[in-house]
Amino acid sequence: MTVDGDEEEPVGGNRVIARRYELTSPIGRGSMGEVWSGYDQRLDRRIAVKLLPAAKLAESDDPQTLTKRFVREAQLTAKVEHPGVPAVHDVGTEGDELFLVMQRISGTGLADIIAEHAPLSVSWAVSVAAQIAAVLTSAHEASLIHRDLKPSNVMIADSGTVKVLDFGIAAVLEGGHTKLTRAGDSMGTPSYMAPEQAMNNTATPAGDLYSLGCVLHELLSGERVFDAPGAPGIVHKHMSVPPTPLRECGVTVPAELERLVLDLLAKNPQERPEDAREVYRRLLPYLPAPEDSASVPDNGDPTTPYRHPHAPRTSRRRPESTGAPEEVPLADPRKAEERIRSEQQRANELVDEGRFTQAAELLRSLLLDRSLRRQLTPDRRTKIRSNLATFHFLGGDYRAALEEYTTLLAEFDDDSSVPITSVLECRFMAATCRTELGEDQRAARELRSLLNDYLRLLPSELERILEVRVQLATLLSNTGETNAARELLRQVLAAATTEESALHVEQARRMLARLDELGR
Repeated sequence: MTVDGDEEEPVGGNRVIARRYELTSPIGRGSMGEVWSGYDQRLDRRIAVKLLPAAKLAESDDPQTLTKRFVREAQLTAKVEHPGVPAVHDVGTEGDELFLVMQRISGTGLADIIAEHAPLSVSWAVSVAAQIAAVLTSAHEASLIHRDLKPSNVMIADSGTVKVLDFGIAAVLEGGHTKLTRAGDSMGTPSYMAPEQAMNNTATPAGDLYSLGCVLHELLSGERVFDAPGAPGIVHKHMSVPPTPLRECGVTVPAELERLVLDLLAKNPQERPEDAREVYRRLLPYLPAPEDSASVPDNGDPTTPYRHPHAPRTSRRRPESTGAPEEVPLADPRKAEERIRSEQQRANELVDEGRFTQAAELLRSLLLDRSLRRQLTPDRRTKIRSNLATFHFLGGDYRAALEEYTTLLAEFDDDSSVPITSVLECRFMAATCRTELGEDQRAARELRSLLNDYLRLLPSELERILEVRVQLATLLSNTGETNAARELLRQVLAAATTEESALHVEQARRMLARLDELGR
């Protein structure tokens, strides 16, 4: 376990723990404390931080056991190496508190999906269940049981990968560790709890399979297996009442899939499928088949990993909303101005510290907040987006930077008042992003066009013209157009007349010498 020193002073109004993890906003509460969204200042990446506050410990009648369970959550989760389990980055103490640093998942909770869209199609429901079964296979092989599998502990990432969360009450199957559930405790959620778990707190892999059966039934039918006014009534039904087959509930499903759900919900653990691997095998016939695709969007579709296995993603972020702005009330003008100024200032400070990811997200949050639409005039939005693109570029996220530069150029097309210098600069940055991304041919086409426009419209911009020539010559030499590259480099040497041109002159001479050396 990592033990750190005293708490660092807050930066920009946010709390920093362990001298590197900045907490930005609460996400929610789990069975083991608070969960916060945050940033790792050292690695400039998004994180989620689970805190077990001192007050939470004080409320417990057994703080020592609660502390051990929290630490065990980190150890157990880290032990399961599977794409469907959030990665654990760190665990430690901060004063009287414990913290757990995890991968932050961008996606949607399965409980929210059920509430809005259930019943789901067979392909969606089976794709979710199969991915959960794959996670359980890895967990059970590592001698771990989840014990509280339910929709609120499952997320579907934007990529379509299903993530199983909160191993906080997991039990250890084999020796070597003390089981951290005290006698008399019944860990789990009544609506998804296996009969033997409810009766005597027995934790086995078969109990997780029962919970999976409850989830799959709910995905396909839109209803929980059993419902009752209180927890005792729900537990009684799980222990004594046979589940209603899906087709008797009016759900159109294949007979064998219905049989699998009933087998998972068997009262006797011995009558359930042998293991999670068998569940996955029985779900295989209902999974979508692979499709031909060069790329797929990140849209939170759980069938994507099966339809497009290992296909590259077309986007790593969610699009900006295009809904009617009237749907969101306007923010208080004074508070809105204060927020815009303070977050822009904070973003600049973060860039000075080399924390480009967090700086970019601050600016993007301003652009996405429609309550600020009165303050964010078109000109102001353009300036913020330009800074956002620059921050992405400086941070090396050229794909995100290109998206913003492309958006800016589209906005410039609709605004004839934008200075031509701004338009050409934006085009140059977009072409540079394509160069960094390896899109050499398209970047070369854009730089050729850009060079012509600079010579025609802004011939006095000598330094930029030289820079475009050098960059274009580099691309052409890489693609075998060495004669054209040499001509551009000679033009650089002929046109460079100021001290500021020395760098471009040196670059051109080195490139010409290199071409001569290679005989190209």
